[in-house]
Amino acid sequence: MDPFETLAPLVAAATVRIHPPPTGYAEGEPPPPRGSGFFVAPEWVLTCAHVALGGDGGREGRREVGLTFRGVDRPVAGRVEWAEPEEPPPGGGFWPAPDLALVRLLDPPPPGPEGPGCVWLTERTARVFTREEVAFFGFAEVAGSFVDMSGRCTIKGQMGADGLLRLGNEDEFPAGVSGGPLVDLERGEVIGVLKARRDGRDGGLATSVVQLRRLPDAVGPVGALADDGYQRVVHAHDTLHAERHRDVDSGETTWTDAQIELSVGVPGALSPGQRVELLGLLADLPPPVSTKRLGELVAELRGRPYEGTLPAPRGWRDGLGLLYDLRRGVTELEAVLHYALRAATDERPFPGSARAEERLLDWVRRLAAQAPGLPRRVRIGLREEQDERLRHRAALLRRRPRPEPPWDMEWELLDLPAERADGVDAHALLEITPHGWERGRYDWRVCVVRGDGQLTAIAEDSRAVGPGDPPGPLRAALAEAFRRGDEPRSPVPLHVAVPYSLLGFPVERWRLTHDGPTLGERRPVVVRCTDPAPGAEDSEEMRALRLDRWTELHMGRMTPDILDCHAGCARSLPKQTELIGRDQATVPVLCRTPASGGEPAALHRVMASGYNVILWRREIAERDPECEDFHQGVAGAVGGAGQAGRLPAALWRLREAAAGGSDEAGWSAQLALLYADPRVPPLGEDDFLEAP
Repeated sequence: MDPFETLAPLVAAATVRIHPPPTGYAEGEPPPPRGSGFFVAPEWVLTCAHVALGGDGGREGRREVGLTFRGVDRPVAGRVEWAEPEEPPPGGGFWPAPDLALVRLLDPPPPGPEGPGCVWLTERTARVFTREEVAFFGFAEVAGSFVDMSGRCTIKGQMGADGLLRLGNEDEFPAGVSGGPLVDLERGEVIGVLKARRDGRDGGLATSVVQLRRLPDAVGPVGALADDGYQRVVHAHDTLHAERHRDVDSGETTWTDAQIELSVGVPGALSPGQRVELLGLLADLPPPVSTKRLGELVAELRGRPYEGTLPAPRGWRDGLGLLYDLRRGVTELEAVLHYALRAATDERPFPGSARAEERLLDWVRRLAAQAPGLPRRVRIGLREEQDERLRHRAALLRRRPRPEPPWDMEWELLDLPAERADGVDAHALLEITPHGWERGRYDWRVCVVRGDGQLTAIAEDSRAVGPGDPPGPLRAALAEAFRRGDEPRSPVPLHVAVPYSLLGFPVERWRLTHDGPTLGERRPVVVRCTDPAPGAEDSEEMRALRLDRWTELHMGRMTPDILDCHAGCARSLPKQTELIGRDQATVPVLCRTPASGGEPAALHRVMASGYNVILWRREIAERDPECEDFHQGVAGAVGGAGQAGRLPAALWRLREAAAGGSDEAGWSAQLALLYADPRVPPLGEDDFLEAP
């Protein structure tokens, strides 16, 4: 049977039309739809941002849309809960990737066979999913009427690094299909969202559904499923499909039925029924503690880390999708069984159900016992691993976390994470390079740096305007880099590599969302200078001095030295010979800026004297003219941190406290930290960027 005929009714039942908000047209025909969309979970519709936000771009709070679908003839209200980008590009035209929006119905849709369906979203992480024929669904205008439409095409490749799929021109793509689902006919799953025709070219474009992982992270600790929008949606998706598969009394054809008919699956892998059952069991668990922890778990089973530019796996279903088509000597079934066992016995961001864990472990035992080709040693190994992981988790739970002291206690009581002195610390890296020949333009690149020093590029762009507020693509790249490295209460540091001319630019005051906290309030932010000595290189003696100081400061001895201010009055910097001769445990501190009596090139002079850990006071509008609080605060921070590796975290905690209203930490809003490992070559000297 033609797979299109098998899947078309299921897709059509889940496809919706997106209208303007359902207000002002209670009588008569509703206004024409803007485009299409489709249910990815009960009450949740995925579409394109340019469809959901329409002509007004959702400005002035107008983020409601109307939706019609199976069982509903009059538009019902839905709210755009997330869109990226959030507004049209300047001057109109092509909306940049990912061009996605998630709409939540304000009233529940009709249940049962009379209501809408829900598509099956692929759990695979891929750039180009298939070279076989794919199908698209939506609507088109014909002779003044709007009718359902579908068609077939092929994926010709990709465009850019943002998950855009380039479609062939085997069929037409009218405007109404924008936002509709793109379906892999071979595997019976939705893999993309149609963006419609390529501007002025043949064929069309679609956005990979993997980009749904760009949904914002929870602002604070995840204490319930509702705190993380992505986990909430995929939980509802997988729970629904598992329930429909278990419901033997219903006469409805399910997506699992269709996948069975299409013979989805390979020898040694899961059948469609086993897969939907597993995903339903995984959905009953709390989500992974962090994307980083999930990545480490999957990397151990795959034999390699995830290094793609597409968003990294965030949920249990995403990790499962990475275990298909393994390239090492482990069968897919064996890897899946180990993965399910580890998910059932992993740490939790919030308490889970013991019954849910036991059901998943029972599924592992049953499948392992029934698999005819699975060696007995694997079943024994699974049992031993389960016992060991449960013992390990019980031991962790017995260790109560150290309570965080209030900010009126001594600095020495703060439990600050320390960066390593004997290796490269994992961090997110932002490199900004201004155009010397084009004022107000700059290039940027965001990378993830692993603990072994290897870099993976997340995204880059050229000729951005600024630097001022970060553009949307840069905010998205930073969010992805942070997501891959963050753990609860242990956010990955951000290292900002800029030329000397931009050291005064306060990147720590950037925000990833308009109403969210600043970067400096959410994580350690430090700067590195990409041209500390223009036109000259360190001598062997100076390089040795830098390395010795770096080692000394990371051994736990630091002495703050305020160089340009004394008793509230500005003073000249010491001569370079004096700076070079300072004790190796010295942390130079600059209190003054040019506007308050400081030397314009003070920071450069200090860097050139062999210092790679420097604290300085920024020139900001709300600067306190008095210096006493700043001097005392810096002395307390440096002394309390104890060693240089704790200074980045110390500044983060101070800024966080200041944002929370702490008077004692208010002075820290003016503080910046240069923290540049002298063992790492300056960017551009070596080819040390890893191609994704």
